Amino acid sequence: MAFARGDWFFVVMVFLTSFFMTRPYLYAIQQDNYRITEIFKNRRLRFVYFLDVCSVALFVGVWCVFYFVQAKAFFGFLTALFFFVAEFAMYFMEDLPTRKKPLKYTKRAVRCLLFVSLLGTALVSVALAVANVHIEDVYLRYLIFFGYPLAFPLVFIVGGNVINVFEKVNNKGYELRTARILKSMPHLEKIAITGSFGKTSVKNFLTSILNQKFNVLATPKSFNTPMGISLAVKELDETYDCFVAEFGARRVGDIKRLMKIVKPNLTVLTGINEQHLETFRSKENIIKEKCHILEVGEGICIVNDELRDIVEDKISGDKTQVVYAGFDEKSLIRAENIAVSDTGSTFELIIDGERHAVSTHLLGIHNIKNILLAVGVAYALGVETPYILRGIECMEPVPHRMELIHGNGINIIDDSFNGNPTGAKYALDTLALFDTRKVVLTPGLVELGKEEGEINFDLGRKIAEVADLVLLVGFKRTDSIKRGLLDAGYGGEIHIYKTLASAEEDFENRLKAYDTLLILNDLPDIYEEKR
Repeated sequence: MAFARGDWFFVVMVFLTSFFMTRPYLYAIQQDNYRITEIFKNRRLRFVYFLDVCSVALFVGVWCVFYFVQAKAFFGFLTALFFFVAEFAMYFMEDLPTRKKPLKYTKRAVRCLLFVSLLGTALVSVALAVANVHIEDVYLRYLIFFGYPLAFPLVFIVGGNVINVFEKVNNKGYELRTARILKSMPHLEKIAITGSFGKTSVKNFLTSILNQKFNVLATPKSFNTPMGISLAVKELDETYDCFVAEFGARRVGDIKRLMKIVKPNLTVLTGINEQHLETFRSKENIIKEKCHILEVGEGICIVNDELRDIVEDKISGDKTQVVYAGFDEKSLIRAENIAVSDTGSTFELIIDGERHAVSTHLLGIHNIKNILLAVGVAYALGVETPYILRGIECMEPVPHRMELIHGNGINIIDDSFNGNPTGAKYALDTLALFDTRKVVLTPGLVELGKEEGEINFDLGRKIAEVADLVLLVGFKRTDSIKRGLLDAGYGGEIHIYKTLASAEEDFENRLKAYDTLLILNDLPDIYEEKR
């Protein structure tokens, strides 16, 4: 390879810069299971690319000026050097702001990071070698360095797609191994939970009940993808009686794929709404995908009784047994005489006709439904009623899902994780129970496709019925909420902030002692507006 004097130094600089340039792109695709198309909708990346264009324009201008001086080789070297320093600094600083979900340096992420960095470096090296052979004026080769950041998105797309082919093969191996492990444990009760909302809550509540009698392994946090479940299964051994898996879905085929891996004999369908409509494309696709959870052969599926009409249309064959749980008097597992307050709930739990008085400090009527679904699974497994009641007593709120926090004289209802239309309604119903001044902080709901504006407009109307003060995060996305508030005749204060951080900084000016603050949804970084 024909390298001129000093080229090796620039090759090293290209690699280091490529490494830092790759990280924000990698972060963007990591938020959606490494789908390369995520880079096109990421606002932060578009802003950074704009800065790249400005940087390139500035240094090319300087390069052009030095083209006409006698010592242009020396000044060209300095211009390129400072250009790389500027690029390095910009991308290094880009990674400094605190992320809600920081980049995770998993093995897959590291492989992608190194491959794209090496690919970019190799392409620049080849371009340099060709330029040194065919271009007499070596000063022109600096244009290769200036042009590299402009072409980097294409480099990342090519490199990311190449590495994704390898990762798909690698992941398939993990999935097959996971399926083999689960199949090798015939004694194990395999339970899968899916739905547009409530999955993690039902999983945690069910684990609380089953732990009273069995040794239970549940997928941690929101490990609800094939790889997340594969990681959880590594902890399984013969001492476990039950495996509880949360099934997440953002696209057609996700639930069907997970069903093939786990092959559960007990499943739960928590509810269906427009969540992830942007990626599913239609409500019909969401319904069809979620209803794959019914395909348990001779197993049992516990279903939110609000879905009775949908489920009865989808059941194929006579083998699958469906148990409904909810507030319908026809449901096998149901609750009656419900009383909810700002300190918890009381209700009568009815299990196949038997009544039991229950109290819980969990907030919201929707959590009663989540408890009923968990009770349905326990009942199907033959867990005795005393164990079920003791498990309900032990239940704790799931972090960031209707979690009540008392701090500095203010009640905070933290419902910031993955807001959805149904959950937002329940959260506002719960806020209405508090006999205090009520404050709602929200950036709106996302991933709802073409219906996003309409749904956020309706959200604004619902907020108007409850809130005394509204704090909105983001000017563009919350416009629909503001219009909904005004359409409903809202007469309280509305304050709009660029970022969540700026809203939090203004709390001392807006919040008063004894207020109740509902934090309704928290946007992923890819949806936040740039400062």
